[in-house]
Amino acid sequence: MRLDPPLFLLPCALCACSEQGLVKLERSDLFTQGGEEVSADILFVVDDSASMDEEQGRLGENFSAFVDVLAGTYADWQIGVITTDPGELGVLRSPILTPDTPDLDTAFNAAVAVGTDGSRDEQGLLTAALAVNPSVNPGLVRPTSALNVVFVSDEDDHAPDAVDLYLGVLESAAGTGGFRAHALVGDLPAGCVSGTSAADAGTRYLQAVTETDGWSDSICADDYSTLLARVGLDVAGWDTTFYLERVPDPTTLVVLVDGVVIPERAQDGWQYSPGDNAVVFDGNAIPRPGMVIEIDYEPWAGG
Repeated sequence: MRLDPPLFLLPCALCACSEQGLVKLERSDLFTQGGEEVSADILFVVDDSASMDEEQGRLGENFSAFVDVLAGTYADWQIGVITTDPGELGVLRSPILTPDTPDLDTAFNAAVAVGTDGSRDEQGLLTAALAVNPSVNPGLVRPTSALNVVFVSDEDDHAPDAVDLYLGVLESAAGTGGFRAHALVGDLPAGCVSGTSAADAGTRYLQAVTETDGWSDSICADDYSTLLARVGLDVAGWDTTFYLERVPDPTTLVVLVDGVVIPERAQDGWQYSPGDNAVVFDGNAIPRPGMVIEIDYEPWAGG
């Protein structure tokens, strides 16, 4: 007579449970980088009040971070620049800039050097809403493009109406690619101070960023390249963050792009974000359009 062993003595064919609770079942999550053909309109809303001279210069100095991200992409983008002065009614301060603009870096520097004689009653949300009206700036917002608005100010917005009213105008004006707000402003809750800058908290601008899932950074930062690069990634339609299907044992993660193993490191590599349960790429390691991302790992039990 044959006696079968108790079930708890049977070997696990699919897993080998460790003392840490790991399920030894290797998983591969696959992704493909998008962004092959995208169109984007970018509006920079730059504070032109008396305290903004150094910040305007820093914005221009870091513009290469935006261009470098977009180099070699298929993105069709254009840039307009306005001020936060409501008296200017959202009219562009220079011709629209494109990748074909001669000496683009110089042209952008000139465009964002909007001066410091503007109103101290900064109303960037209002001027942005005025600017996207085609009767004010023809050709600034195209029907099949995404709209990205970047607010740069060391004061909060003082426009008279609720933030959501202006966001509604911008969302309605945006092309089929949708709308996002971004901001270089003072930090919450009380602003910021650095060796070269001081700013009040940009509460209303940061509300706009939060509600549209945009990017923000401190206007007191030493440079603005991080935010400009992130906006460039949005324009290019590239993802930097790839969300995993299961919670991994981080020590088992192996990341490949088109079959090439990518190193785990903060700069020009990838890192695991436990809060997002995602692999986040940086710099030159960000996969280009059409590349296949393979993330192999062993999940945690119950992950």
